[in-house]
Amino acid sequence: MPLWRLQTEFAMDSVLPRDVLTITPHFQDSGVGTDPQGLCDDLAAALDVWSGTGLRQVTVTAYDAEGTPPVYPQGRAQLNTGLSPESNFPREVACCLSFFSERNIPRQRGRLYIPLVIISPLAQQIDGRPSAGLRTNIAELAPIFSDLGGVDVDWSIFSRVDGLARPVTDWWIDDEWDTVRSRGLRATARTTGTTTEG
Repeated sequence: MPLWRLQTEFAMDSVLPRDVLTITPHFQDSGVGTDPQGLCDDLAAALDVWSGTGLRQVTVTAYDAEGTPPVYPQGRAQLNTGLSPESNFPREVACCLSFFSERNIPRQRGRLYIPLVIISPLAQQIDGRPSAGLRTNIAELAPIFSDLGGVDVDWSIFSRVDGLARPVTDWWIDDEWDTVRSRGLRATARTTGTTTEG
């Protein structure tokens, strides 16, 4: 049974690899016919609609999460090629979709940090805490992931420690922001100064 890591990229500010925002859900495929290309096509289409149809380049690439390096893509889908809107919020700000399988203990839980700038149209302002509406918007990812591929494919948590994939059974979104520093833009200007004592 292959375990697919569906590397999902949202282009913001440019289509350069350093500027894409990435999330990487995993899916256990127990079906007779393995179709990673179909999973890529379906997930790209669903996430394009979820994040605001036609607004940005969305790319989904399937990798065998348990493959022996080098691991090559087994499927790839891209929509809205070349579109990369400018960020109107700090790209580092995210909301966390947390989840677990049966019990909320180590190796049976996971999380995806969802960048605020790809959530449309509810991401129009940053308040002290993520609003209920914004959390509801992120919650729409759960059925997208759980329904992907039908009954033979399970949204899963993969533990590299014990080498097991477990199906997600529960999820939640807290009303607090998270910061993913690696998602920031490169500096384009600098204000400098020196200190003097008079």
